[in-house]
Amino acid sequence: MTAAYGIPEKVQLRSRVDLYLSAALGTAFGLLGAACAFVISYGEYKRNWSFRGNATHMAMRSALVTFLFFLIAAIGLGVIFQYVSWR
Repeated sequence: MTAAYGIPEKVQLRSRVDLYLSAALGTAFGLLGAACAFVISYGEYKRNWSFRGNATHMAMRSALVTFLFFLIAAIGLGVIFQYVSWR
């Protein structure tokens, strides 16, 4: 087995799978969180706010921020867990 950067090939393959799994979980939970954020914020904007803006666009922005948060957090945690497991 060849080693790149001092890391055995078997560990390299596992680490790629772990990052893909983190990205997949981040996407799945990000979509669920984004849908919930959209429904909640759209209802609040429609019911409680009197403003000059589109409630749909503001709710979509909240959903996008939520999705990105979950995705980045999942990938970041995957990287941190890999770093800790290599030590």
